[in-house]
This record gives sequence, C-alpha cells and structure tokens, in this order.
Amino acid sequence: MPMSSTAAIDRIEISPIADTTLKASAALWFLTAVAGQWIFACYVLAYYGGAALQGDFQAWNNVLPQGIIDGEPIGNAAMAAHLLVALIVSFCGALQLVPQIRARAPAFHRWNGRVYLFAVVSASLSGFYMVWTRGSASGPLGDVIISINGVLILAFAALALRYAIARKIDTHRRWALRLYLVANGVWFFRIGLMLWLLVHKGPVGFDPETFRGPFLTFLGLAQFLFPLAVLELYFRARDSAGAPGKYTMAAVLLVLTVAMGAGIFAATMGLWLPRLSPA
Repeated sequence: MPMSSTAAIDRIEISPIADTTLKASAALWFLTAVAGQWIFACYVLAYYGGAALQGDFQAWNNVLPQGIIDGEPIGNAAMAAHLLVALIVSFCGALQLVPQIRARAPAFHRWNGRVYLFAVVSASLSGFYMVWTRGSASGPLGDVIISINGVLILAFAALALRYAIARKIDTHRRWALRLYLVANGVWFFRIGLMLWLLVHKGPVGFDPETFRGPFLTFLGLAQFLFPLAVLELYFRARDSAGAPGKYTMAAVLLVLTVAMGAGIFAATMGLWLPRLSPA
C-alpha cells in the first residue's frame, strides 16, 4: 500500500479519538465549573437569603463593604436585585449549555434562555448602578474593569439573542458560550484569588487591608479575558486543528480544570462554608 494511503488511514483512525478526547476534556471542565458555580449559588442563597428571611439585612455588611446603607433605598434595592439575579445566572446559565436539554426539551431551552438573558442584563445594569454610585473595593480602576465586563455581558447577550432569532444556531451557540463566561466573571475572580492565596500561602501582589495591588488589577481583567481567550483556542482546535492540536488543547483544558477545582475547593473551605457555620 502506498505510504500516502497509509497516512490517510491513520488520520481517519486518529481523528475521532482526538475529537472524543477534546470533547471529554471540555465536558469535564464544564461539569467542574457548574459544580463550583452551584456551590457558590447555594452559599449566596443560604447566607444572604437566610439573613433576609430573618430580617437581618445588616448581616450582609459582614461580607459586602457597601451592602446595606441607611438612607439609600434605591441602592439597597439594586444590591438585593443583583444578588437575586446572580442566583438565576448561576443556575439557568449552565442549563442552557447542556446539549441533551436543547435536544430533548427545546421549549424549556427557549424559555430558560429568556429568563437567563433577562437575569444577565439585570445583573449588569444593577452592577453598573452600584459601581458608579457607591464604588467598589478595588477603587476607580477596578470600577472601570468591572464596567468593561458589564459592557461585554450586554453586548454578548444582544448577539446571542440576535443569532437565535435569525436561526443561525451555530453562531448563536458561540455567543452564548462567550456570554456564559463573561457573566461568571465575578465567580472566576473569587476562585482565581483563592487559588492564588492557596499557592502562595498568603496575599502576594496586593494589600489585603485596602484590597488594592497589581495582582488584583491583573485578575480583574483576567476574570473575563482569559476564559474568552481559552474558548477561542478551543474553537480553533475543535474546528480546524489536527490530532496534535486537539490533544494539546485537551491537555490544556485538563490542567485548567485541575487548577479551577483547586480554586473552588479553596473558596468553598476558606470563604463560603466558614460564613455559614454558627459563630
């Protein structure tokens, strides 16, 4: 058999394995991310929701530097709305990306998508209001970075909706994935920070008292730019790369999954569970 024919057969045999490996690594990353986001959502519901049910809204200020402020009913309402829609974003966003749900329950997918889009837009708008009327712990530069993230959320939500209406499903799914990543920027920030503290055994590159420093500026941008960059590399590997490229991308996703899992563990044990434990 000619050498060229043998090589062609090898590519045919290897390609499905490479595709499956890349798909499996992406699925593992997604499942790990969803688990972490739902842990965070359960914490938000238990801590903030529990305090609200008891009428102890001042307990929010134990965590949020500018949570409930006397004499600011609009700002306080924006904060409460932001927390509520954050729960919807965490739960509904993941369900939108499950292919089995899209295929077997298209009506649910459409209605859940509408709820999700309303939630991410509401979260962005309430976030804009709080940042530019109250400021954030990260200062003016952090306010700008948060606002950039909010603009991306609004833009990606509009594009995902536009292509869904136009029935350009593949393009719609790409923008929906981008939206999912930027809408969870705050979550990526938290697990990234806790991973950094876990690795360095303490604050490095920022002042824990003022919550300012070069690392936090970097992390503020990386919380949405880095996931977007990885997603674009994944698209390229999935759509056009040969077997070596797919295996390389699969390995990158596995490393990132391990790192993300470590950050989730650190955030759960160091941030969220302690706040839910009785004093």
